[in-house]
Amino acid sequence: MSGLAGKVVLITGGSSGIGKGLAVAMAGLGARVALAARDPDRLEAAAREIGALAVPTDVGDAAQCRAMVERTVGHFGQLDVLVNSAGLSLRGPFEDTTPETVERVFRVNVLGTIFATQAAIPHVRQTRGSLIALSSLAGKRGAPSYAIYGATKFAVGGLYEALRIELSDDRVHVGVVSPGFVDTPLRDNQLGPDGQPHPERQAVPFKVWPVERVVECVLYLLRTRKAEVYLPWFVRYYVALDALTNQVFSDRIIKDRFRRTRGD
Repeated sequence: MSGLAGKVVLITGGSSGIGKGLAVAMAGLGARVALAARDPDRLEAAAREIGALAVPTDVGDAAQCRAMVERTVGHFGQLDVLVNSAGLSLRGPFEDTTPETVERVFRVNVLGTIFATQAAIPHVRQTRGSLIALSSLAGKRGAPSYAIYGATKFAVGGLYEALRIELSDDRVHVGVVSPGFVDTPLRDNQLGPDGQPHPERQAVPFKVWPVERVVECVLYLLRTRKAEVYLPWFVRYYVALDALTNQVFSDRIIKDRFRRTRGD
């Protein structure tokens, strides 16, 4: 998809963070935007700001995802791009994480992507458009205290890898953006193992990227119709090197960097 002018874009998690940043950028490029999120007040405020359609939706509910897509198509007449940006972040020891918290994070991050994508495919197939998932470097490489969150992102990556092949004959673009740590409200509401937000932002072992850089990555992915874009870009080579070295060296580096964030 070389240009966004006149295209219809549906963004989940669109009331703040990466989703809102994408909405502002895409609307500025002439796209017709629909925003979906759970909080109707914040959603309406974000939609008014850019002149978007607000569609209150809990992506963890399949029926609501179907209604979200149908309302978007009913309003605009088509759907060209779905961006799955809704998500929850979880950081904490795996063995301490409650089953309820695991289910909550998987429902939003994994089932939310599945339900929205299933509902969007028939319409995106007609326009030969794009299905985009916001993943994470935690979905490419396991890290301590991110076992559950990383598992959800690995799942999303596997899902979209399979869909890229399944939908290739339909000329549907299926792509994933995998950034590192990003400065979004998600970090302020990061869940602990008990399902409650951490009382303060957790220290991180690597660079925190601004939302604008992720927005640039998504726009580049759409323009080039690539399968995946990393932030930072050179992580692609570290992932390949990891496979060749049996992850021995990177295990040590990751373990040491995360240990430092705890002050050990």
